[in-house]
Amino acid sequence: MHDHMQGATTIRKHLWWAFWINFIFFIIELFGGIYSNSLALLSDAGHMFTDVMALGLAIFASKIGEKIANAKWTYGFMRAEVIGAFINGATLVFICGFILIEAFERIGSPQNILGGPMLIIAVSGLFANGISAWILSKDHQDNMNIKGAYLHLLADTLGSVGAIISGLAIWLWNFTVIDIIASIFIVILILIGTKSLLEQSVKLLMDTVPEHLDYNTIKESILSLEHIEQVHDLHIWSISQNKPSLSAHLKLCPECTETHHWSKCLKNTQTFLAKEYGIEHCTLQIEPMDFVEEDHCG
Repeated sequence: MHDHMQGATTIRKHLWWAFWINFIFFIIELFGGIYSNSLALLSDAGHMFTDVMALGLAIFASKIGEKIANAKWTYGFMRAEVIGAFINGATLVFICGFILIEAFERIGSPQNILGGPMLIIAVSGLFANGISAWILSKDHQDNMNIKGAYLHLLADTLGSVGAIISGLAIWLWNFTVIDIIASIFIVILILIGTKSLLEQSVKLLMDTVPEHLDYNTIKESILSLEHIEQVHDLHIWSISQNKPSLSAHLKLCPECTETHHWSKCLKNTQTFLAKEYGIEHCTLQIEPMDFVEEDHCG
């Protein structure tokens, strides 16, 4: 336990280093984009903002995950990570909309862009992403929370490369149209990542069946177990990412109920679900065949 806590502290320290590096360069790119009048640089600043948010969420999830459930928060605080991810994604969609509107307005009215400062700042942004990814490179293999932030940083390097190419073209040939092209390219990158983030967070908040599990397959698997005759009120959801849960009502055959064998059936079902599907948190209600419920939905 002590080693686990010490490891979590070390990982969180690495996350904080990456967070502050990206936050500082986000501010530099934001004001640099305003100063140089580069939409591509502002777009990359928006993408770097997603890195800052992703790292912040990883830090928050790492810290909040250490809190235990209590009488009020019976599931603990794992859903806070999901809520933060949804807010993060919704904010990014708004930022992308603003950038696209500005890009289309600039098509008919060329802007004067300072290619030199833009290029310097874009290279600095690429450097920040590289350093941050290197800091997390040793942690992302064994920690999915860190892996999400790590992949976020790697993806952002493409945005920085786009801004660098744009800065070079403007500085060398005064080809300002490429700034619009680069900004749209970066927005597309952001929206691709945001789509996945929003879909995943909404599914978790709506308690849908996790993507790696199949409702009908699990139901048939339970019915194939010895002594189980019927399954109803079956619900499968996820408390947070990679924390699947299940609840169900099981009707046992008369022989099992009459011989008080139901406790063994309960244990066998729980063990089966944990081993075959990784569902370790399950609530099962055992019922005799003659038990009648007025309302059920499964």
